[in-house]
Amino acid sequence: MRIEWIKQYTGGRVVVFYNGWGMDNKAVSQLRTDCDLLICSDYRSLELPFLPDFSDYREIYLVAWSMGVWAAANTVGKLNISPRCNIAINGTEYPVDDNLGIPCRIYALTERGMNIQGRDKFFCRMLDGTEDAERFVSNRPCRDLPEQVEELRLIRTQSAVYKNNLKWDKIFVSEKDVIFPVMQQMNWASGKAEIKKLRGGHYPFYNFQSWEDIINF
Repeated sequence: MRIEWIKQYTGGRVVVFYNGWGMDNKAVSQLRTDCDLLICSDYRSLELPFLPDFSDYREIYLVAWSMGVWAAANTVGKLNISPRCNIAINGTEYPVDDNLGIPCRIYALTERGMNIQGRDKFFCRMLDGTEDAERFVSNRPCRDLPEQVEELRLIRTQSAVYKNNLKWDKIFVSEKDVIFPVMQQMNWASGKAEIKKLRGGHYPFYNFQSWEDIINF
């Protein structure tokens, strides 16, 4: 797993963000914040490369998107933090699951077809229309395809082993998500937390201007 401080001072508030599959920091680069920001990504391994120091922070907020929901559930305990709020967005703790995640057959087809064209198709499917696709040019990750293919495979194999659960305070579900199907997200979210509906597709961040918008939504 990669961990990177995007903004780091001392004290105050910090957002710990678990990114989606194949992404890097560009995925959320447009979001403004007055908080400090730590981003976790690349789930080829769930081992932490270092242990961030959160001792000076009064408020910690956990935001996890897509595959980051599963990754957060299985690693946040290692960070030794007690977030004020845990927010899951367009993902579940079961990445490959017919009832609670991405159906097994769909995941297998995605993994098998993950080449340059397959990756472009995936990005198009997670966006909501032409306008979002045009905007995503500036948020598109710069990671190498072989690395992303490996991550996709290792999420599948690791998720069969790592099955921890986390107490979520808010769960956001986009109405047009076709990556993590809405029905499976709702099956997982039912009874767990306050469920909030978002407009658009799997990539949700054009609904917000800042991290504070997400925290306070």
